[in-house]
Amino acid sequence: MKLLRLQRQLIWPEHVSIIELRPWVRAELASDPDVELLRWAITGLTTAADGARCLQVEGVCIE
Repeated sequence: MKLLRLQRQLIWPEHVSIIELRPWVRAELASDPDVELLRWAITGLTTAADGARCLQVEGVCIE
């Protein structure tokens, strides 16, 4: 068993509401079937020049 650190920048789509954000982020981070997502957190939120919302997400996975 090995712990892996994740750092991702995700574009938060307009159609994803704040209520749907948690399952959407988990689905984005759990895209690899060989790893199990242990913990995650949104560590930043910025707005791009074109108005897109960008999330900084960090997490830990078990491989």
